[in-house]
Amino acid sequence: MTDRNLPGSHSNQSGKGRTSRRAVLRGAGIAAAALSMPFIRPVHAADRSLKVATFGGYFEHMFAEHIYPAFAKATGIAVQSIEQPEGAQFMFQLNEANKAGAPPMDICCCDPVQVLRGRAQNLWRGFDPARIPNFSQLSSKFQASQPAFDNIAAMSWYMTFVINPDELKPAPESWAVLWDEHPNAWGIESGSVSPILEIAATIHFGGIDLLSTQEGIDKVIGKIAELKGNVKLWWQDEGTMQTALVNDEVAGGTYMHDTAMVMIKNGTPVRSIFPKEGAVENTNFWCQPSASTKIDEALEFLNFSCTPEAQELIARFVGSAPVIDRGKLNLTDQEFTAVSSDGPSIQTATQARYQFTDYIERQFTKMVTS
Repeated sequence: MTDRNLPGSHSNQSGKGRTSRRAVLRGAGIAAAALSMPFIRPVHAADRSLKVATFGGYFEHMFAEHIYPAFAKATGIAVQSIEQPEGAQFMFQLNEANKAGAPPMDICCCDPVQVLRGRAQNLWRGFDPARIPNFSQLSSKFQASQPAFDNIAAMSWYMTFVINPDELKPAPESWAVLWDEHPNAWGIESGSVSPILEIAATIHFGGIDLLSTQEGIDKVIGKIAELKGNVKLWWQDEGTMQTALVNDEVAGGTYMHDTAMVMIKNGTPVRSIFPKEGAVENTNFWCQPSASTKIDEALEFLNFSCTPEAQELIARFVGSAPVIDRGKLNLTDQEFTAVSSDGPSIQTATQARYQFTDYIERQFTKMVTS
């Protein structure tokens, strides 16, 4: 498989003007409100410290309350926790600060396209794998070779087939059901970030390799066009799809597994299905700005993040899927299935989204509006 679960191969890039998955999780009632400016938790006096940035609101609070204290206990390194802004502006500001020798954090959490963009700007420090012995604990797909050892898998999440089980019987086992006759039934994410690109490529063209060229992208979008009669909602704002599911406006569609699980917990009668071909997997990665001086401390943090202990805490409290094989983890069935699956996954086409973002957006919009 040419696409691997390391940057260069998949993406959870956020579209312009879209409400983020993290905002939806906050809106589901499990998170504190994110602040418009980075929120910094003060670090207590210590000989060694590290500034670590994660996505705002709930994510930052859970890392600060559960993951960083465990790291500090294991290493004696205190963590200053920072809420990390989202979007292109974050990357621009970070690159400028790094050039000035003053990055606001020592470690940040990036989606795969951000990793590629930062790499192109020489933003990230390369790591010595010999100094991260627990890297070998990660699932094999996160250990695949890469041109620059400048990122470490942090946590994953999935786009699944989320349905109203009362509206769709029997429950689908395959993504292929999307192309069956179900007029005005689906809510499908639209645009260059939509997982329907990988789903269509996998179901109808044998895999996502076809997305590596504009000609291939056009073929895949042509196949997606066959869904138009079945799609009631081409959504961009994830909150819009959540509302449609809550109000029974759609029978199902593409949505986030972790958010769906929160909806179920809050009483919404939906079901999140991992189709037999796999859900579409997205992963975030730890990177270090090259101007950071906390090299030893960062390596210790990365090494800790690759341990079963850290991944168990991330699954339980952050609500993200572990990047270590289940057999190494002490998670109950309920804890594991709330965030992940033992089945296969469909990798997202990071290089295509990095190289052809604007082209995909134009062609997708043309298809939907024609």
